[in-house]
Amino acid sequence: MWEIKKLDWEKLKERYSGNNKSLTKKGRPFSVIVARNTLYIDLPSGKQSVSKNNLEKAVDLLNKGETISCPADYKIKVCDERPAYAWAILRDMGFVK
Repeated sequence: MWEIKKLDWEKLKERYSGNNKSLTKKGRPFSVIVARNTLYIDLPSGKQSVSKNNLEKAVDLLNKGETISCPADYKIKVCDERPAYAWAILRDMGFVK
């Protein structure tokens, strides 16, 4: 049996307040800005959002035994809301590899 994990928003805020840089699965750098219930991805084209609710939905699926092995899985199983960045955030928080 595996351990049920929860998305700890406070830990997520800590992670990105200390170092808001990350990389997508393909190695593209991006910056994360944490607001109330939304993460903003700071891109040259402007800020794009990733919602807390969709990240929590992904964690719930993972807890049910689903796999989210790449951004395409996130897009199909969770939401088409910046899947490359959302997947990288899940990886940064230890939910996916």
